[in-house]
Amino acid sequence: MPRPSRWPEVMAAAAKVFRAKGYHAATLEDVADEVGMLKGSLYNYITSKEELLFAVVRPPAEQLLEQTRALVAAEGTAPGKVVAIARVHAGVLAEHFVYAAVYVHEIAGMGRYPEWAAMDHEYVELVRAVLAAGVAEGSLRDDLDVRTAGHVLIGSLNWLTRWWDPDGPASAEEMADRVSATFLDGSRSRPAR
Repeated sequence: MPRPSRWPEVMAAAAKVFRAKGYHAATLEDVADEVGMLKGSLYNYITSKEELLFAVVRPPAEQLLEQTRALVAAEGTAPGKVVAIARVHAGVLAEHFVYAAVYVHEIAGMGRYPEWAAMDHEYVELVRAVLAAGVAEGSLRDDLDVRTAGHVLIGSLNWLTRWWDPDGPASAEEMADRVSATFLDGSRSRPAR
């Protein structure tokens, strides 16, 4: 469906409303009120509330996955890739903060929608592959539970949507470096004593 000229306003309003009220509690009337149009006018843009949700969350989800695929495929050590993953993740959050927050709180890890479950699974597997490579190369602890560690790293980054202000004093890169340093402090291999 071709989108009329107010599509960016509709998306921003929907993201704001979904983040504030939650997808299930929000109504299309809430979105229309936020953008300043009649509810019926929204159907010039969408066919359903679910379509609007997917339109809101698609840009950050696809960007995160695309950039993570590229960095995982590149040369480098696992600790370096952990830092790079954190920077990509925090960078996407900073660029699409409200949209990404809706994704994290309404879609991620829920398994309700097959397309999104597949994207989540791929992202988790990319992170785990980096961690497993770190164990294999000896840069990460040989007893590291890659499954748990992957969820810890991703969960820490996703939780930034709850407490970090991307317009505040700490930049996305600074937050990514803090999260990845904390994660790596517990994950790096240590010389035998």
